Amino acid sequence: AFQGEGSYENPAYVTVKKGDVVLDCGANLGLYSAVASREGGTVYAFEPSKFIVDKYLHITAEQNPNIFVVNRALSDKKGEAEFIVEETHLGHSRLKDEDGKRTEKVTVTTIDDYAREQKLERIDFIKADIEGAERDMLRGAIWVLKHFAPKLSVCTYHLPDDPEVLEKIIKQANPNYIIHHEPKKLYAWCR
Repeated sequence: AFQGEGSYENPAYVTVKKGDVVLDCGANLGLYSAVASREGGTVYAFEPSKFIVDKYLHITAEQNPNIFVVNRALSDKKGEAEFIVEETHLGHSRLKDEDGKRTEKVTVTTIDDYAREQKLERIDFIKADIEGAERDMLRGAIWVLKHFAPKLSVCTYHLPDDPEVLEKIIKQANPNYIIHHEPKKLYAWCR
């Protein structure tokens, strides 16, 4: 978290516990992956940009236990997409929506498909900061939200209607979620 976004964890609502399976969606350099690893989590660090993965994220994974780098974007369907890499501000890299930037072709998957492919028996925590693609990522995680009910920390400042849209997707997937809004993210959990 940076620029006043606040922490990806809030002790009053959601934290990583020792042994948790964590999905770091939009891992970028792997700063949050490192935090979750040090808290005892097994982290799947999703980062679409091969440039960022090769130059930065692999180093973070080598220096922290139990971080598995997943060089894929997350959405509501599998496939390929163009991805913009902001080399001067790596945290703003995103799926392509404009011209004139460095782009990469990236592999796209869904959380539900990834969980099934990897035969994950549980997912305990999902952090998502993916530059406006959070709604599609959540639509691709309906089965996981329903069956595993992971704790969620999702950024809500990329699109003006993010708070309402993201809450609706989460509650439709699993009505047992309790949702707490902060100025730039939401935390969600089931009792």
